[in-house]
Amino acid sequence: MTPSPRLGRPRSPAADQAIVDAALVLFAEEGFEGFTMEGVATRAGVGKATVYRRYPGKVELVMRAAECLTADELPAPDTGTLRGDLVAVARSLVHLLTSTPTGGCVTQLVAALPRSPELADEHARFVAARRERTRGAVARAARRGEVSPDTDAELVADLVAGPIFYRYLVSRGPLDDGYADSVVDAVLASLDVRAGAATANAAPA
Repeated sequence: MTPSPRLGRPRSPAADQAIVDAALVLFAEEGFEGFTMEGVATRAGVGKATVYRRYPGKVELVMRAAECLTADELPAPDTGTLRGDLVAVARSLVHLLTSTPTGGCVTQLVAALPRSPELADEHARFVAARRERTRGAVARAARRGEVSPDTDAELVADLVAGPIFYRYLVSRGPLDDGYADSVVDAVLASLDVRAGAATANAAPA
C-alpha cells in the first residue's frame, strides 16, 4: 500500500495577516529599495523562514501587499445624486492617502514603477478600481437624467482624482474633506448638471 503523503503544519491565518500588514508598513516607510524580507519577518514577529515559505522574494511579497490596496475598498457609493457620489469618492481617496498606510504605499509604488513592471501592474489595478467608482457614479447620474448620456466619465474621473493626487504627491498642500468637496464642486460646475441635482443633497458625513 502506498503511504499517504504527510501533511505539513497548516498555515496560520494570523501569521499570513501579520506578514502582509508588516509588508505594507515597511514598504510605505522604506520604499522598494529599502524593503527586506528580514525586516518584514522582524516587524511581523515571525521567523524569516515563515515569510520565505509564503513568498520567494520581495517582489512577490510587495505585490501581495499592494493587492490589499484594493481588497479592502468600500462598496461604490450610491447616495442618489452625482454630487453625493463624487464627494464620497473624493473624501474616500483623501482618507486613503492621508489616514492609512496605503498613502505611503502609493507614493512608493509610483517611485518604483520604472523599475518593476510587476509593481506597475499592481498600481494600474489600484487606479482602475478607484476610477470604476467614479465611472459608476456618472453612469447612474446619466440614468437619472442629471447629466447627458454622453458625459465623458473618464474625464470626470481625471478631474476628481487628479487634483487630489497632485496635492498629495507634488504640491503637498492641505488635504482634507473640505478640499475634496471643493474639487467636486469645481468638477460639477464644468458639467451640465440638471435641475440643481448637484447641490440637492448635503455631502455625506
